[in-house]
Amino acid sequence: MANHFDLHAALTLATQPGPFVTMTLPVTGLAATDRTQFKSLLKRGKERLLEVAPDRAWSAYAEAFAPFDHGPLTNGSASGLLIMAGPTDSYHYWLHTPVAATITVTYQPNVLPILQAQDKTSDYDLLLMGQKSFELAQVRSGRPELVNLPVDAPATMAHALGTEQKGRGRWQRSAGEHTHYSGTGSLDTAKSADQRNYFMLVDAYVSQHFSNSDQVPLILVASTSDQGNFRKISQNTCLDPAVRVVQNPNLLAANQTLAALTLSVTEQRHQQATQIRSDAYNQARQGEQVLQDLGALATAAVQGQVLKLWLRDDASQPGHLTADGAIMTTTALSRQNNLYNDLALLVSRRGGQVEVLPAEAMPTRSPVAAQLRLRAAVLH
Repeated sequence: MANHFDLHAALTLATQPGPFVTMTLPVTGLAATDRTQFKSLLKRGKERLLEVAPDRAWSAYAEAFAPFDHGPLTNGSASGLLIMAGPTDSYHYWLHTPVAATITVTYQPNVLPILQAQDKTSDYDLLLMGQKSFELAQVRSGRPELVNLPVDAPATMAHALGTEQKGRGRWQRSAGEHTHYSGTGSLDTAKSADQRNYFMLVDAYVSQHFSNSDQVPLILVASTSDQGNFRKISQNTCLDPAVRVVQNPNLLAANQTLAALTLSVTEQRHQQATQIRSDAYNQARQGEQVLQDLGALATAAVQGQVLKLWLRDDASQPGHLTADGAIMTTTALSRQNNLYNDLALLVSRRGGQVEVLPAEAMPTRSPVAAQLRLRAAVLH
């Protein structure tokens, strides 16, 4: 999954002279297949650069691709590689989301693969909460991994609160070498207090050691009653209020259930994100703050008026966006340049949010739509 560093690197690269050659290479793990694909894309890139920018020699770009010409085309569990090269500088990063085999020559760096890889629904933590123990899993780029909790974690109620004994109307707690008497009265009341105290300890521990640092949503997996009781006491601002898994987690076989849990939660989060996006779009449209016309959208982008830009992942429109917001289609390079990439780059540079989405996640049937920061007075 791409991150803000990747986008920042592309924006920095865009301040340098172009054109830019960008390759996206699927990583299959089959060395011969990946090598053949790489060489085929490289050959096509050389031909395209000569065709649309004959004044630029390939030698200026060759250094960016040289490490991969004979070096490894794999990196851990990466499913793709992106190489972005300009005539004076370049960078690359590994993708953990599916990618098509492409090579483009553009006026500006091709940021669309980076934005498409920024899936905000695939990173979260799973808290598998039982009444007397818990497990935590971290899901990154859609892949779950159970956390190996340290010895000081309140992994079980007995470890966190000590053991409990009852005799002659009194109940007591034994913790370590000492015994602490909690008093007389109902053991049921004591157990309720213990449950609340244990949930509070787990909530504080997960907040302090994971949520506060990672700032990803926390999804609670628990029974109906435990969902309610845990949420009543939770102070964790990352605990997702809408997405939840209501079931008794199998803590003894947590690794075996993670894949199914992740699939269910990721689907819920996609649906939630799509609904939130649709609601925001409809509200903006009612306030006459939505644009779909390319000419007006280009002007708004140049003026820094675009708050959000939604692009369909297969959207392509020949053209190049000039500094004053005009759309150029007269040169060979502009005719094969994707105008939507220029829009995405400009909106990102001006602090707007850009989402590249599959058709089913778009808030409109149009391949492009924008929400304005404010109602524009001049869009023509």
